[in-house]
Amino acid sequence: MRSLALAAFVLLAGCFRPQTPEITVESATVTSMTPEGMGMKIHADAYNPNSFDLTARSLTAKITCSGKYDMGTVTSNTPLTLGAGKHTKIDVPLAVKWDDLPQLALLAATNAAVPYVIEGAVAVGGETLNVNVPLRLEGDFTHEQIVQAAKKSLPAALGH
Repeated sequence: MRSLALAAFVLLAGCFRPQTPEITVESATVTSMTPEGMGMKIHADAYNPNSFDLTARSLTAKITCSGKYDMGTVTSNTPLTLGAGKHTKIDVPLAVKWDDLPQLALLAATNAAVPYVIEGAVAVGGETLNVNVPLRLEGDFTHEQIVQAAKKSLPAALGH
C-alpha cells in the first residue's frame, strides 16, 4: 500500500510543473534629472498563474536612448510578493548614471521626444520555481516629461 501511495505521489509530482509568471512593462517615466544621472520609474503588471505566491527579487535592465546612447545597466533589488493567481502592479524606481553627459544634454535640449528601449529581466523565485522573466519596452520620454523632471531636480542639484 505504501509503495502504491509513493508511486501515485511521484506520478502527480511529475505532472505538476510551475508556470512562469508573465511580466508586461506598461510604461517608464523620468522622475528626476541631475548632473549625476537620471531617475526613472518602470511601471509593469505581473501575473502569477500559479497556486502559490512567488517573490520578484530584483529587476535588471539595460536602457538605450535614441537608438545609440547606452545609458548602462541598472538593478533594483526591492523584493515584491506576487500573489497566487493574481495580477500585481509593479513600480520600480531606477537610478541611471550619466556616461556621456554632453550627448545626453543635447538630447534633453531638443524639443522632440527621446525614444528609449528598456531590455532586461525580473528575477522571480519561490520554493518551487526560480526564473528570470524577460522584459522589454520601447517608448518615448516626452520633452515635457524631461523638462518637468529637470525642474523638480534643479533645487536639489543646486543644493537648495
